[in-house]
Parts: sequence; structure tokens; C-alpha cells
Amino acid sequence: MGEIPTMGSIPVQVKICGLTTPQQARAVVACGVQAVGVVAVAGSPRWVSPVVSQAIWTAVQEQDASVERVLVVADGDDVHLDAYLGVQDSRQRPTVLQLHGQERPERCRRLSRHWGLPVWKAHRIRSPEDLETAGQRRQDGAAARLFDAYVPRQFGGTGRQLPVNWFCGQRFSGPWWLAGGLEPENVAATLRQLAVMGVRPDGVDASSRLEHAPGRKDLRRCAAFVAAVRGAACEP
Repeated sequence: MGEIPTMGSIPVQVKICGLTTPQQARAVVACGVQAVGVVAVAGSPRWVSPVVSQAIWTAVQEQDASVERVLVVADGDDVHLDAYLGVQDSRQRPTVLQLHGQERPERCRRLSRHWGLPVWKAHRIRSPEDLETAGQRRQDGAAARLFDAYVPRQFGGTGRQLPVNWFCGQRFSGPWWLAGGLEPENVAATLRQLAVMGVRPDGVDASSRLEHAPGRKDLRRCAAFVAAVRGAACEP
């Protein structure tokens, strides 16, 4: 894995989400990301089965064990989660559980305790007020938050970007990731705009804008995305 790019003293990590094959996962990890995501949300064009997810996690762990393996779920019940998490071999399990639905705080805490995994809570943002409220939540025990654009009946991968000006004056209580419509052509400018406002994400998350088709990552665009984040981080 490449050295984590920084903006000032804060690391800017890169997560590429929606991986669908072990071969794709190895290639994406080789681009120098710090996290990868697999989608376990039924109906998503990037959904993978539990067996495929386990093969992806094994490939990532073998390629670079330091890369976070993030399982994305949305309002999944215990039976659904057990299918993805209930394996004994740690190489076949994620290292992070990303909750992208309407999970209540007590559900977030219970899942984290039960599975022994940190939870990243995703928030689908409709307004600056949504962003402020989500950024200050603490009672769910989330280790980090991910802010994505709200689109009705879609839990992510929409390709829609949050207005950067919504982050002006925002102060968040813990680590956070910026998602939604990020791509090689706009991520550096987005990070620069945020930096001017004194706002720095801990990481950036991309998916649909790095694809040939849903679930089929364009590896050139993945590498270009990582390079763009690094380039922005190296600017004064």
C-alpha cells in the first residue's frame, strides 16, 4: 500500500467501494488505497453474495493486510448479517461494518459489540442542516461517519456530489469520509475548496464514477483517483 497522502497534518485516506470480484480487488489495492468496500445491499447493481465477499476479503488480506475491508449493509437483519460475517476464518471477514440504512443508535452499538467490528455510519445528506446534525451524533458509537448525497430509494453509488459550500463552517466530532460523485476530475478541486474553508475529511470514498459499468471498475480511473488525492495533498 502506498504512503497515505496528507493535507497538513491530517491523513486523507482513499476508499474505493463496490468491488465485485477478487481479481478486481487485488488490482484496486495495488493502486494504493487504504480501504475497499463490498456491497451487501439487495437490489444494488454492485451486490455480491456472501461467498463472493469472502473471496474478495481473502484476496485483499493476501494483497495487503493493512487495507480496511468494509462491508456495506443497509438495514440488514441478523440472518442477513450472519451470512456475511459468521465465518471463522478472519481472512474471510471484513474489518469494518458500514451501516448505510436507517439503523438506530442502539442497533449500531449492538452490532459493533456483537461482531467485534468498528461501525462506520453513513448519512444521506439532503441539506446543510442534515450535515450538521449527522456530524455531531455520538450516541450510536460509530468509529467514523460517511457523508453521501441523498437520492430517494438509493443507498449509495448514485454519482451525485454534495455541494461543497454545505461544509462551510461545519465542525465534526470525529473522523469522517466524504462520498458522492467523486472522481479523478473533481476530487483534487473538492479537497482544495474544503481546505480553503478549513475543513478536511479523514478520507474520500468513490465508486460509480470509477466504473465502465455498475460493478466493473475502470482500473485506470481508480489509479488516477488515488493520484489526484495524493496530488492535492502535496499542494501547499
